[in-house]
Amino acid sequence: MKKLLYFIIPIIIGVLFAFGLDKLLDNANNKLMQEKNLVPLMGQYASDIKDKGVIINKEFLSQDAIMMLGSSELRHATKQHPTRYFNTNRSKDKVFTIGRPLTEELQDAITLGSTGSSVKDKKVVLLVSLQWFVHKDGISPKDFQSRFSPVQFYAFLNNPNISKESKIELVNRVSELLKGSDEYKSERLYAMLYNNDSFIGKAEKIALWPYFKLREKEVILKEKGLLYNRLKKLIDKTKKSEKLKKPIDWEAEEKLALKDAKKRVGDTPHKYDKKYYNKTLKPNLEKLKDKYANVNLLESKEMDDYKYFLKIAKENKADLTVVIMPVSPWYYDYTGIDKNERIEFYDTIGNLAKKDGFKVMDLRDKEDEDYYLRDVMHLGTRGWLDVSKKLYEQYDEGKVFNK
Repeated sequence: MKKLLYFIIPIIIGVLFAFGLDKLLDNANNKLMQEKNLVPLMGQYASDIKDKGVIINKEFLSQDAIMMLGSSELRHATKQHPTRYFNTNRSKDKVFTIGRPLTEELQDAITLGSTGSSVKDKKVVLLVSLQWFVHKDGISPKDFQSRFSPVQFYAFLNNPNISKESKIELVNRVSELLKGSDEYKSERLYAMLYNNDSFIGKAEKIALWPYFKLREKEVILKEKGLLYNRLKKLIDKTKKSEKLKKPIDWEAEEKLALKDAKKRVGDTPHKYDKKYYNKTLKPNLEKLKDKYANVNLLESKEMDDYKYFLKIAKENKADLTVVIMPVSPWYYDYTGIDKNERIEFYDTIGNLAKKDGFKVMDLRDKEDEDYYLRDVMHLGTRGWLDVSKKLYEQYDEGKVFNK
């Protein structure tokens, strides 16, 4: 009996400590989120607190901030980044960005679904890039694992607004993409057992239920601790930080964007940024010829993931706007994806979103516009200005850009 107590008492103490710490962090984080100026965190690029978290994203949505989901285009590469317009007290809306390189449609769906009822009727913007669809098998397991979030995964599966069918679809995909991962063995096993109704499967789920609940509590507690450490570093809100400024002068911003672009581009071909053209594109031009000649954008697994994202957005009743971003026509003609293929892609992306009742900002007509892109696929000074202005007009002035 004494030996048994030696085993049980530390477990009880550990559970009580974890429970107390959980409540302590809840109270501390709630207090900090009310006291701190969260704007710098809204616009921070490649932030695990947002990209792999749940709590802060729900808080931003509760403040009616725009959730902008994207990938590498969200880096602060130009002065015209959307946070400069929306997070400077010149708009009634603020924006928080989620995404970094290798973040694609499936991860966006998990992120959105992890917010639960918080995203209902809230403004969500999805930036869709053609380059994600050039790979037939979609996102690779390695890339998916680098962006995977256990806390978002469990929150997604606990979301009552998501159908059982959609949850099964996710666990089937996740169980494949997490194959070979040592870090996420628990989540892969959970995904594999989630819809296993065989006798052995049910027995394993019952036997492992305490372990999975413990794992879920562990990742949630870790998120709360990371959030607390990040919030502590933010400055307090002040009257000055919340004071409204003059409205955005879009004509002045257009002149600034043009001036910035000319300085960045110089005399490079196709008006790409000098640094990008000389260091990344020019040395590889020969081997890029017809690289995507055999690609069918519409048959990529990424298209299935895009449809899945729309399904999750619809089930959660998000107020979604899909932004179809243009690409450099010269580059994609050169690499083997001609204009007709691109038009078919743009049409498909837009029509799928409209079919589900979502808004679409179709920027295909900007393919040939000078300085709209800073390279072959990422928005440049005039591109970000245009997207930000359209979103501002849509949300602040009620305009709609469906075509």
